[in-house]
Amino acid sequence: MRDRDEEKSTIRTRRSFCTAALALSALPWALKVHATDTVSDLPTEVAGITIPRSPLATRAAAFARQSCPDYLFNHCMRTFLIGALSMKREGLTYNADEAFIAASLHDVGLVPAFASKTQSFEIDGANTAEKFARDAGLSAEEADIIWHGIAFHDIRFSITRRAGPEAMLIAYGAGGDVDGPRLTTEVEKKQIAEVVAAFPRLQFKARFTALLIDHCKRKPTSQRGTWLEGLCREQVPSAWTDTVEQEIIDAPFSE
Repeated sequence: MRDRDEEKSTIRTRRSFCTAALALSALPWALKVHATDTVSDLPTEVAGITIPRSPLATRAAAFARQSCPDYLFNHCMRTFLIGALSMKREGLTYNADEAFIAASLHDVGLVPAFASKTQSFEIDGANTAEKFARDAGLSAEEADIIWHGIAFHDIRFSITRRAGPEAMLIAYGAGGDVDGPRLTTEVEKKQIAEVVAAFPRLQFKARFTALLIDHCKRKPTSQRGTWLEGLCREQVPSAWTDTVEQEIIDAPFSE
């Protein structure tokens, strides 16, 4: 009798586990991230900039950490902080949660797991972040702000500016971390030092360059008209068989 009761108990336990697993698999993927387990060590403030701690912002940081190599995750965090410092210097306001989510996920399109077959990494990252935001309950308008913040983060700034302050923050932050921020005072130099101390670069120059090269080799023509076009042409010149001049010649008109 005891063995039979133990057997029934085991069956019930297995059924409960399966039921819970099915319920979890039905949840939107953005909500499956165990945020408190993976970003509890993030500082609450760096260089006078508060790091958002809303449930969605925390999940975005957790998703970025789980999805990106360490040096790329740290770059995403520095992007938000450097961008926020730039916006503060210019006296511009922004939605901190939306900007932080966009910053956290702005380079996820460079990770092969989130790459499409033909789109640029900016569009792949923007699409991933938009789905994350919508699955987590943000409105279409809010998710659209995040999408544009990522898609426009490395194009001509005159276009980025029209997308809003969140896109400007990502552009300032990503550009500042990759190319170097504009530092005019000792206070600003100290702030950037605090940002790097909080989120070390971890051989960022070499590792990020290798990631970009790998992306170009996988999808050389995906970056047409973008920041990476030159690098992709250099890495896979044989893929770039057409030119603007040839496109004009091939147009179906006599003149």
